[in-house]
Amino acid sequence: MKKPRAPHRTKSPRIVQELSRLAAGLAASGSRIEDAFWESRLAAKIHAQLRTGDDQNLEAVLDQLYDADPEGYSEFIYAIEAAIECSILTRGDRTYDVLMFAVPVLTWSRFSIPSGPVAETVIENLRTQLQMHVLAANGQFVLADCLFSPDQLPRGYHLTHELANKLWTAAVAGERDLHINPRQLAETGRFLSDTRYLLGAIAVPQGKPMFRWQQPEAASASSPASRFSKEEILHAWQKHGAEALRPLFQGCAFELLMPDGFFSAWRMADRLARPYSMHATVDFLHTTLSISPDMLRAVIAPFYDQWLEEYRIGFTLKDRDDVLYGIVWALVGDEDENSDIISQIESTLRECGVAHTLLLQNRFLLEYCEECGAPLFPNPGGEVVHAEFPEEGEVAPIHLH
Repeated sequence: MKKPRAPHRTKSPRIVQELSRLAAGLAASGSRIEDAFWESRLAAKIHAQLRTGDDQNLEAVLDQLYDADPEGYSEFIYAIEAAIECSILTRGDRTYDVLMFAVPVLTWSRFSIPSGPVAETVIENLRTQLQMHVLAANGQFVLADCLFSPDQLPRGYHLTHELANKLWTAAVAGERDLHINPRQLAETGRFLSDTRYLLGAIAVPQGKPMFRWQQPEAASASSPASRFSKEEILHAWQKHGAEALRPLFQGCAFELLMPDGFFSAWRMADRLARPYSMHATVDFLHTTLSISPDMLRAVIAPFYDQWLEEYRIGFTLKDRDDVLYGIVWALVGDEDENSDIISQIESTLRECGVAHTLLLQNRFLLEYCEECGAPLFPNPGGEVVHAEFPEEGEVAPIHLH
């Protein structure tokens, strides 16, 4: 997962080299027992770095491994994520496995998408549905009383770890929710389509399952042994969890995703938000301008910094060049220039009913509007322009992810 860069303290070459060595050793391991050897030492070093409150050495290792050892890079990023989101805590004579999890929500609205404090009644209803449909029996879990926008999630590894530690501690203590001070949250940008996150932590006796799909098959007198699949669990969660969250999303369309470990859920949301945003955009243009999707044209172009960062799609009427709206289809995870992103974009456009597409071969630079900071989008003439909604569309000016 790509992380925003920020100023840091001076890094330590010795620590960077040691962390790189451990990550390379793990990547080259040939057995599970050797994996455990490297993993335990790497985890101890990463935890020491997280306690310093400075991400510089971790970022320097990632920079060093990115080109020199891609497999070591992958092992190191996952080791960082594991150190941040999960741990083992002891309270009294009991030892617990603990995990920070996230509940992603894809949503869109012509109005404001909510974020910030969540009412206690909503938290309680959500707890009930999570316990019934997603989390394993007998686990202790806590929820943060906040609906986070992407801008409001912790920035950086050590800040994410600090929040995880607060959630773990509350879960082990048997608390039901963790209060988040709304004054400490960043401002949320206004977008047509966006993602929201509910965060929590679960604590279970060491070695026990955390999620329903981990539980062993169980038989009763009235039914044979059975285990719910993840697909069945997701279906039940989306049906019942949506009712619990509906009071938060008045005037919004929304889709619940599967609750999971923080980083896994984040990656899943990043990937699924792209086609979701495409559907939201076409639906918005269809309902607002009273035009059918086959009257639209999508202009697709790649945008680069040092390497390919994203595709931007400008929407025009099929017989005009003015860009009405645009969306950004960012590369996520291990996607790069060799990934078949264009096919994903074109397939999603066909699902939306947009049959007219134009793929530009230019290598565009990442450009933004100097006045409002919005990304600029490609038009059929190969220029990057500001999306301008037609004057007859009486809507507030908003941007799209």
